[in-house]
Amino acid sequence: MSLRKSFIGAGMAGALLASGAVAYAAGADGPHRPMAGHFDPVAWHKQMCTDHYARNVGRVAYIGAKLSLTDTQRPLFDGWKKTVLDSAKARESDCLARQPKMGEHGNVLERQAQMQQRLRQRLSDLTAEQPSLKALYDALSPEQKQVFDRPGPMGHDGHGPHGHGGWHRHGPQGGNDKA
Repeated sequence: MSLRKSFIGAGMAGALLASGAVAYAAGADGPHRPMAGHFDPVAWHKQMCTDHYARNVGRVAYIGAKLSLTDTQRPLFDGWKKTVLDSAKARESDCLARQPKMGEHGNVLERQAQMQQRLRQRLSDLTAEQPSLKALYDALSPEQKQVFDRPGPMGHDGHGPHGHGGWHRHGPQGGNDKA
């Protein structure tokens, strides 16, 4: 009986080693991870731009679900959502158009001019959002306003969907999320 157990144990050990070798060989032919220190700024930039837009879509959907909108509130939410996501899509396109060049960062004046342009565009986006945001907010119940006002990772505290103090703070990390 003990010889039989030894053969079974040896067989299992062999199977484990063989499966590990097969997995190692399959990984060797598969996609390679970039070497440590290798960084593709163009791919990173593209991913950053598309991820930012995707997060905006998710945030708006989350807020819509948390608000439990009525049939009369839904068109107002959809109008606000369209404005917010149209602005986010335009920012994604602008972001994708600004491809980084390895080793080129521009001088301080060029960087400041770019920042001013982005801030002007952001102000324009917030100004465009204001009417639909106000119409939606005015139609919300006091309980819904508490959900919408709550600061957190994706909350909306009156500063728009991006930037400091924006609605990007809503959720469990932002405090009591029982609404």
